[in-house]
Amino acid sequence: MTKKRFQRGVLPAMAPGARRGSARAHHQLIGLFTIGAALLLVLNIAILSIPGQRRVQATAMQNVTGWVWSSNGGWLSMNDTNTGSGNYGVSVDVNKKIAGFAWSPNSGWVCFGASCAYPSCNGMQAPDNASSTAYLDGSWVAHGWAKFCNLGDDGWISLNCANRAECGTSNYAVSYATSTGNAAGWAWHGRTPNGWGWMDFSAVKINIALVSQPEGPDPVRCRNGKDDDGNGLIDCFDPSCQGAEPACPNTETHCSLIGQTNCCANGVDDDFNGQTDCADPGCAADAACAPVDCTVGGAICSNPKCVNMPGCELCMNGAKEIATTSTQDCTNAMCATYYPGCTPAWFQSKYGNVYAQAGVTGTPPPPGMANATYCITSAGSIVQAKSETGCVEPSSSENVSLPTNGNGYASSLGRIDVAGILSGRYGTVKSTTNPNDTTLIETSPLAGKVFVYDGTATCPAGGYVVNAKTFFNASGQTAKGNGLLVVKGCDLKITGNMSYDVAGIGAGQYLRNLASFGILVLCRYSSGSCVAGTGNITIDPGVTNLVGTMYAERTISTGSTGNKNTDQPLQVFGALVAHQVKLQRLSSSPSTPAERVIFDGRSVVNPPPGYQDISKSLPAVGDKY
Repeated sequence: MTKKRFQRGVLPAMAPGARRGSARAHHQLIGLFTIGAALLLVLNIAILSIPGQRRVQATAMQNVTGWVWSSNGGWLSMNDTNTGSGNYGVSVDVNKKIAGFAWSPNSGWVCFGASCAYPSCNGMQAPDNASSTAYLDGSWVAHGWAKFCNLGDDGWISLNCANRAECGTSNYAVSYATSTGNAAGWAWHGRTPNGWGWMDFSAVKINIALVSQPEGPDPVRCRNGKDDDGNGLIDCFDPSCQGAEPACPNTETHCSLIGQTNCCANGVDDDFNGQTDCADPGCAADAACAPVDCTVGGAICSNPKCVNMPGCELCMNGAKEIATTSTQDCTNAMCATYYPGCTPAWFQSKYGNVYAQAGVTGTPPPPGMANATYCITSAGSIVQAKSETGCVEPSSSENVSLPTNGNGYASSLGRIDVAGILSGRYGTVKSTTNPNDTTLIETSPLAGKVFVYDGTATCPAGGYVVNAKTFFNASGQTAKGNGLLVVKGCDLKITGNMSYDVAGIGAGQYLRNLASFGILVLCRYSSGSCVAGTGNITIDPGVTNLVGTMYAERTISTGSTGNKNTDQPLQVFGALVAHQVKLQRLSSSPSTPAERVIFDGRSVVNPPPGYQDISKSLPAVGDKY
């Protein structure tokens, strides 16, 4: 069973109603849950209203002003600053996404982009099965769709001829001048008869100051995960942020500002200038980059640069070169510390804890490294495992059990309402009988759905297969970015990398918009026992990056090629929870663990559907360290 511990962190409109109605694993943990000790979110959320709710004043983020003109339909107001127009507005955010509502006294509300997901606008399936998005490209040319909400499928307005590959016959687009924000060009509403036809945007303007913010040297914008100035470079990779201490070190030797150590010998380009460690001129005076004589007669075997050089211990030849020691090869202290081939595979829970009910046994981390940022706790023994804070608690009396079929999926950890999840209580259920995920999981966005594969009757060899995925944030007051995959009565195999949308959420967006993915893999039971080949998650050895809170009723296996020279390190942003977690990667490096689980907080601030109770019931800890 999994034990876990959680240290509580410090959490440092639209339209008015008045207008319209080795071969073995390097170690195993019996249950693992990584949870961060602190979660810091900087939120700036604009409050919007929706049709039929009380009126509110338009916010500053509704930064598109002026009027659109059509000789067929008349004037379309883009913002409530126009006389007598009500309370609403269209906006362009710092990621150049267009959203919000405009108002026509003749034709009613017009939604833009993802705002067309609002129910009264009949969903967001644009023509030719395109997703209803609207955005400005790098040249400030608009792409995507708007829509007359009350016209259903006849309401779509194309902002660019490229939407329907018709630029060869009718070349049109709406664009904006980057210096002034003034719009030009035409959109097209092609409904016949009685459509608006050509729609002139030349009397529309964007407040440029509210769209494009300088990335740096602001320390907050340089660490928010967004391309604030729209130049394609995010945070510390933008030259304007480099040197914006403490956001981005301005030299390689200042790496401690972003939590790194051994600045000139850690294998990391700490100042983002394309030069790493001693190749960076900033490290020229560092002792790690000083020249060393490693020739026979001049060898300094205690220097890591001389390990495995003639005259020192040759770390992989089966012989003892240094007569003054009784050790050889990787048993020699210098080889074990500095020679990569002698570094055993090791595991790291970054910004989290490790819990194991039956004990933790593994290989010690390299010097200066730790297995867990905060605490390692077990009811059993803890052998060769290290916490960064020094918190190691063997023989702990605290017993935190996993939700399982035997306890009705309710335990001291919390409750997983399996029946409610499968019945649609937490989100719309979408099912498939195809054992290979091709169309089941909708990634743009997950939209709060529960994706179900039921293999209870027939589970194919190898289980249900999930391929590479990128999960995108949602946009809009009611839109959801979370989702849950349920594999019932079968195994799950992950064959490709998974990632989240690189854009964060900011002003005018909501926590529910944040992409957040979960996996729930359940056993098939016979006579009260889990049937073999069910309830397990296996990860292909070629997978290097995963995201999400993953729960397997039996086992999570990280996968291995069986060869330390071909195994790659695995990084998971989220949490691993299982009766048994098998850490199988053999990749070895003094600075990079074979498996690293980084808690990113999404499972708490926007939990996947049905995981809400797990998030709320994470136990508090009283340890002082």
